[in-house]
Amino acid sequence: MSELIYGQDTGFVLFEDDVTKTLNNFRQNGKRNEAGGILIGFRRDPHLHVISCTTPYKKDKCSRFEFLRRDPLHNLAARRYWKESKGQIYYLGDWHTHPVATPLPSSIDHHEWRKLTKSKLGPDLLFVIVGRTKWYVQYKSQTLHLLGI
Repeated sequence: MSELIYGQDTGFVLFEDDVTKTLNNFRQNGKRNEAGGILIGFRRDPHLHVISCTTPYKKDKCSRFEFLRRDPLHNLAARRYWKESKGQIYYLGDWHTHPVATPLPSSIDHHEWRKLTKSKLGPDLLFVIVGRTKWYVQYKSQTLHLLGI
């Protein structure tokens, strides 16, 4: 089992096994390009449960040091979950990779995350950066720490 739980005073985030495996499969080992997508799940305040994610699609921009989510299929996936669950499962945030062991958000990441939190999506978004060995997880503007497996 490779479920991951991250948390702090703001609550916990549980990543389902399939999500953990998918994100780890995109680690930037060797000369792989950055990858990314969206995180889908549900909120049981103050906790989040991530049950699915999208991965890069054809219209996304993937390069060694950049991932830009451009393909509308990400939004369609989130809408499908929302519709099929009658609004119980939805977009929770974004994820992408960095080509380092222990990732930290870049100034570009901070800028993009500020834009998203000021949008109609609201301030309570989840952001994940998958590094070569560790993840960076941020929820409600706080860095979360790995609590258990």
